[in-house]
Amino acid sequence: MGHGFGAGGVSRRSFIKGAAGAVAVTISPVGRVAGMGATAAGAATLGTAGVATQRIEGVAKVTGQKIFARDFYPRDMANWPQDKGLAYAYFVNATSTTRPFLSVNMDMLGDLQSKVQLFYGNDLSPSMRQPLLTARRDLHLDERIAAEEAKEVVANAKLTSGDGSFDRPDSLEFDLIVQQGAQPDFLGQAVALLVCEDFKTFKAVKKLIQFQDDAFQNYADEIGPNPDGGKVFPPLTNYVKNGDFSYATADPDTYEQDSITQADDIQSWLSAHPEIGSAALDSDMAAMDPMFMEPETGMAYLDTSGTGTLNVVLGTQSPDHDVADMVSMYGSSDSPSTVATVNLQSCYPGGGFGGRDKSPFSLMLALAAGMSPDKPIRLELDRYQQFQTGLKRHACKVEGTLYVDDDKKIQAIITKMAFDGGGRKNLSPYVANLAGLCIGGSYKVPRANIKANAYQSQNVPGGSQRGFGGPQAFFAIETALDVVAAERDWDPFDLRRANLVDMRDTTVVGGPIDQVLRLSHMLDLAEDHPLWKARRAGKRAHAADGRLYGTGMAMSLQAYGTSGDGVVAAVKIERDGSITVETDAVDMGNGSATTLGVVVGPIIGANADRVTPGDYHLFPKTQMLEGTHQPEGVVADWSNPKWTPKGVGSSSACLTGLHQVNVTQQTAEALMRIAVLPAAAILWGMAVVHPDQAYWQDGLLHSTNPVKPLLHMSELAKVMYKNNMPTGVLGHAFFQGDWAKGTFNINGENTELELDGLAVYTGASETPEPMWRTSVVQPPAGADRWSRSTWAPCVNVVSVSVDPTTYDVRVENVLSVLNAGRLHVPELVSGQSQGGVAMAIGYTLMEDAKPGPEGPADGKWNLDQYHVPRFSDVPLGDQITAGARAQELIHVQPLLGEKAAGRGIAEAVMCSIPPAIANALYDAIGVRFRSLPITRDDIKKALG
Repeated sequence: MGHGFGAGGVSRRSFIKGAAGAVAVTISPVGRVAGMGATAAGAATLGTAGVATQRIEGVAKVTGQKIFARDFYPRDMANWPQDKGLAYAYFVNATSTTRPFLSVNMDMLGDLQSKVQLFYGNDLSPSMRQPLLTARRDLHLDERIAAEEAKEVVANAKLTSGDGSFDRPDSLEFDLIVQQGAQPDFLGQAVALLVCEDFKTFKAVKKLIQFQDDAFQNYADEIGPNPDGGKVFPPLTNYVKNGDFSYATADPDTYEQDSITQADDIQSWLSAHPEIGSAALDSDMAAMDPMFMEPETGMAYLDTSGTGTLNVVLGTQSPDHDVADMVSMYGSSDSPSTVATVNLQSCYPGGGFGGRDKSPFSLMLALAAGMSPDKPIRLELDRYQQFQTGLKRHACKVEGTLYVDDDKKIQAIITKMAFDGGGRKNLSPYVANLAGLCIGGSYKVPRANIKANAYQSQNVPGGSQRGFGGPQAFFAIETALDVVAAERDWDPFDLRRANLVDMRDTTVVGGPIDQVLRLSHMLDLAEDHPLWKARRAGKRAHAADGRLYGTGMAMSLQAYGTSGDGVVAAVKIERDGSITVETDAVDMGNGSATTLGVVVGPIIGANADRVTPGDYHLFPKTQMLEGTHQPEGVVADWSNPKWTPKGVGSSSACLTGLHQVNVTQQTAEALMRIAVLPAAAILWGMAVVHPDQAYWQDGLLHSTNPVKPLLHMSELAKVMYKNNMPTGVLGHAFFQGDWAKGTFNINGENTELELDGLAVYTGASETPEPMWRTSVVQPPAGADRWSRSTWAPCVNVVSVSVDPTTYDVRVENVLSVLNAGRLHVPELVSGQSQGGVAMAIGYTLMEDAKPGPEGPADGKWNLDQYHVPRFSDVPLGDQITAGARAQELIHVQPLLGEKAAGRGIAEAVMCSIPPAIANALYDAIGVRFRSLPITRDDIKKALG
């Protein structure tokens, strides 16, 4: 039995105060640790300036260098003990929520018991058992949460759960490890921690107890579901639009009450117009697992000597949030160990796309470290455990009605969306919030009453992965539109074309469309493609082979970014003239590091030689003040040149194309003015070189004066370091509807950049000096209530065939017409599209993380029960031709004069493929499917 850390009384309020400022934090990317593998290739390998010929981490991956957390051991880490061995953590996870947990049967371990420490939730102090979690993602929702909590505090004169809770809905007590005698809150929740003294013991223990939960876990008699289950995670999403009234335009203080009146008015209007046709939005989608290639793994070492350091090696999507959560455990007065520093080494996650965004894994690793002080410990999930505890895409049920008049015009959307958040709040209400926006689709909707909420359940927690609410919403609206088209004998393209949003229109939230979308042109391209035009010939050809054939279409307007994004990047020139880019972006296999290494090329003459992703130590170096909670006397608004609304957030797969690229490019522009041009002035014998007096060509800096010598960056670097001049720039940017634009005094000139913070590195110093802005152009007023303002549209046409004897569905061809803006690395966009096609096919036809004890929460699920697409399931060609299977991507080129910024496509291609498949199946067999996945049994039943 492990040592008890006491149940000492510490209020959550004192815990917050105790944690604040108590623990220093350093976070480093994977390339900064002695012994770690390289994360970058040479600039020459990447290609010429602005062009990538390979992924920057590609060589490291294919040659087996260490870049994933699974690759590392104490011997690879500088300043970790090499003579203490490595302990292994094994969490035992609940398989019942209807019976109180009692104990585990250690007798099953026999002689191994002496090599294993056992810890129950009772052994943890309050702050270890219920640590505070950060959940900042969408600023407008965070502000609503804060406002609701403030009202609750005033009304009840006490703290609310949101003000001091461990990631749970109101009144629901939740423990990181279940206490003995308590009902687990959800399946997969930890009920015990076993700390094995070495790998041999760990393997032996795992062999004895894995898949033996009925024998190993002891529960009391059945008492039924937890009475605190089923609560809704705040904040609730309520979008009502009625003419000029909307969430975005109404008075925030009276919106909730006013929206009730407006919703009643919408219903009265519909009752007065019974001639308007309607179609049900009803649909449901099962939960799914991200099934990333690298199951979660991490390693930690709690050094209690001196003031204490918690060292962590982890692949994560949100390292800043992970560190904040670890600080909440060890920064309190009741912590079992004194921790002064948290040092996180951020590795490549190896995929995930939201499955690692605020994953509970990082907190479990930090907890395990506290149970093994002064000896490194490893937490390594296998595929069974990943299915059992890893974040899932939410199961969702949609109910409601779509109203369309005889002129093909959408008149109203009335709907309720319910997302199964499982046992942890995580980012579930934010996912529901974005779904509430997305269910408006690509269309003008004059009237809307949309409720979208996430609720607590006994199931494995839901996460933000793969589409963030978009897939569930677009499936509902796009299948409903196809129902309308079929019932009224309308062409599905014409119906959609009659309702498209465009510039100066507004969303169902009431926020403006302020991007060039080109939706009509995209529909034209899809409708004119042979896949659609030859759909009847396709039926005849497949009928000859004994297969039923159908073609369907759908479209999506996937939003990317959040309602307020802070991003940061550093661009540095090393002594030898090589270039380093440091970024807070996490490369989850989507190629962010490669893209950010390439986009600086045209600005500073060459692609980056190295890129360090996941570098969340950058924002503190700006010395900026973040958010609304500032020390007394400090102004928390744009009038303070040190202030920004948000430092950084979780790294989303969709943030690179616009957000991360722009901050990196703007920082590179600042570097040119602050460092490169002054060095060139010295070599050219000029007092000053203005930006219009120099340009890069073939890796050399040219002067507009042809007599001046051509300069290589290595020559410029020598001058910079010799004269202790600036050698790097750190930039911070904030986007909310548009970029905050700061003016900075650079070399005596006022220069406006799409940055709100700058800091300058001098010589070899790693500590930059801030260069505070002199003025700022704020983001648009009211943009905090637009929900989203950046879009990646896609139109899909899909053909399928069905074998009427085996009930097998085969996706024959997929056409994707995508508006991704400017393509920085076209090959990466193509790869994202291919991944989106594969994920969408799996989501639509096979992937089903069943709820309850029969699902993956029983700890016995692997790919024998959870089916994902294989090569044979996915069209592999890249050009659609008669008689072959292919997926073809058509990218809509930016218009002349359009500000051709990149767009964060992420899962944009994926979102409209599921409804396109369902619509194609209707065309093939005449039966409508509104539930996912669509299985062989569903096809068999449909065919009678």
